[in-house]
Amino acid sequence: MPEIIKISDLPLLSEAGFAGGRDNFHAFCKAIFSDRQPRYFRTKADALVVFNHADLMAFGTAPQIGNVPPGILFPGTMDAPPDAEAAPGKRIAEVLSAQVFTTNPPIHGASRRILLNWIGPKQVTGMEGIVRDLVDNILDAMDNGTEVDFVPSVSEALTIGFWSKLLDLTADEIARITQATREMNRLFIIDRTEEDLRALDRAFDDYAKVLDDAAKRGLENGNADLLEIQRQLQELNFEEDINSVGVYPRTVSEVLSGNLIDGFHTAALASANTCYTLSRHPHVLDEVRGSSQLLAKAISESLRLEPPVLLLRRYVLEDFEYDGMIVPRGTQVVMMWAAGNLDPKAFPEPYEFDLHRRHQGMTVFGNGIHICPGRYVGIMLTRILLEGLEARNMRLRPGQSAAEWIPGYFMSQLRSLPIAIERRAEE
Repeated sequence: MPEIIKISDLPLLSEAGFAGGRDNFHAFCKAIFSDRQPRYFRTKADALVVFNHADLMAFGTAPQIGNVPPGILFPGTMDAPPDAEAAPGKRIAEVLSAQVFTTNPPIHGASRRILLNWIGPKQVTGMEGIVRDLVDNILDAMDNGTEVDFVPSVSEALTIGFWSKLLDLTADEIARITQATREMNRLFIIDRTEEDLRALDRAFDDYAKVLDDAAKRGLENGNADLLEIQRQLQELNFEEDINSVGVYPRTVSEVLSGNLIDGFHTAALASANTCYTLSRHPHVLDEVRGSSQLLAKAISESLRLEPPVLLLRRYVLEDFEYDGMIVPRGTQVVMMWAAGNLDPKAFPEPYEFDLHRRHQGMTVFGNGIHICPGRYVGIMLTRILLEGLEARNMRLRPGQSAAEWIPGYFMSQLRSLPIAIERRAEE
């Protein structure tokens, strides 16, 4: 008979050496995949921590495992009386409540379709021309061999430029949203303070105001994509619950502000982390030249080794019976997606860069019905950037100073990435 798992009896994740951020992550994974380690861990708040690839695949595809709804993610903020003083995190909760990652069926599928009808694989292919122009402008402005901080100079510039073009942001709006998204990095701190929450509320508020203005202006000017989102929103009609299925967006601006957090942030991480990896394996870009198939494999292998997301939380919607145990309804589950990519049972010699590795089952973007819908944008931006480097016969070389990763995050995020972009010697 299966038994209810006793999460409080599991060892703490911190006892295995995980403190957040990328710096100690590889050493941590080598430790947890040794034969001496337990199958699961727990957090200080008694969330179940899943890290084995097979378990991640099972939990990620189980219908009983959903997203953390907004009322659980930010308890006490969304159901407070209207005249109550705003609790720290209230503005964050309001914006995130429209995000697809805080909804569950039936709301989740409908919200997800709206996004994919805008930034799905076919639609993103049609946006490549915008990105090629941006890449041309960024690379043409660089002096050969000059060292730059790749994070703001290339990754952020490309990602913010892409969304700014799609939404026709003004110069002032671009400056505001750049500052807001940088301040919103506090969202990814594992142990946030009240000061962090207050700062996040201010950043989220200005970020949402920029996108609200952009949405209204776009609708007035006949932006076809935004008009289509508005049309689809009018068809939504669900019973909502902030503690289970979540809530659904009513306006185009809510769709944008709720879901473009990852668009502005994680898409930039994808290109930065890929180029960090490739700059340390210079032979790879030489090997993939002229082959779109090999270039795609190089991006996948780079992201397997250096994925933007280390972990995300999920929520048990109904009792989940799995492999002789029962995970009770209401349990929060930490899905260590990045660890799944370093599980030697799924990816032999996981720390080796293997351009010809099979990437089936890779957990960079999660899996199941909750897999990241914005992955097509992140990969497309990265691919066209690398194609731009190839077209100019350029390569990436690590800078004189070391790359700096941000500690204490549940993201693998570079604070700075010194890289020299230089032309290859003529053959």
